[in-house]
Amino acid sequence: MTISTTTNKVSYIGNGIATEFSIPFPYLEKTHLKVYQLFNDIQTEREDWSIQNDNLVFEIAPALNARIVIMRKVPLTQETDYQENEILAAETLERNFDKLTMQIQQLKEQADRAVTVDIFDDTNTANLIPSIRQAVSNCAESVITATQKADAASDSATDAAEQAEIATQKATEAQITLSEKSNVNLDNLTTIGKENLIALLMPDYSRKVVLAAGTTYTANCAGIFCGYYRGYPGTGTSYTVGTFTQTFSGSFDDPSRPTGASFFVFVSKGETYSATRANNLYFIPLKGTLS
Repeated sequence: MTISTTTNKVSYIGNGIATEFSIPFPYLEKTHLKVYQLFNDIQTEREDWSIQNDNLVFEIAPALNARIVIMRKVPLTQETDYQENEILAAETLERNFDKLTMQIQQLKEQADRAVTVDIFDDTNTANLIPSIRQAVSNCAESVITATQKADAASDSATDAAEQAEIATQKATEAQITLSEKSNVNLDNLTTIGKENLIALLMPDYSRKVVLAAGTTYTANCAGIFCGYYRGYPGTGTSYTVGTFTQTFSGSFDDPSRPTGASFFVFVSKGETYSATRANNLYFIPLKGTLS
């Protein structure tokens, strides 16, 4: 026999039906073959097989998606005892060389799966695997911590979103309530509220402005423009104060009555008023105004 391939194992995926699998590498004895199965993350060694026509045949087909590995595992021994001056059979020598080659390939396969260090690395290999496991453990703990923090942040974000939604609902409710409560008929005001509102419409004499006769005045807030006319106006005589016109009746023509007439006009902010021939002129803001 010659060893013309470096392969010493082969992998298959079960389909739940096939029972026969080829062995693409040479072996010396059936006992040198090992069969392993990985299914549902559980590794087992299969022993329910036989060799038929140089193929491996299972008694029970490997399950669907089960991974099967057939590999050669040669004992690391040399059992031939060479004698001095004995005729050396070529077949025996070749078989021993074949076994030695298989052993080397077997060790190479194991080395290919091993963790190694650089040529100039002085790492203590005995501590290499434990240190890797510790690093993996630390990494796993970091992942758990990061996940917990992420979950906490997600919960906080959810709470914030819920609070924002509640605030939006409250704002909508407040807007609806305000719309319902504020109406021109003041139906929603209590008696005290109505009295307070009326009080705001009363003249604020502490802020009155004294005006000279014939003055043109522009109101800087809502208020009252008032004054007094002296003389005998006569029946049907009209006096104009800004946009307000007052016509006097005949009763003011009676010389026995006090002469003159007063006027009292409510004005809005920005309105301009003037009164000629009038004196004792005042502009009195309302208590509820700010200017």
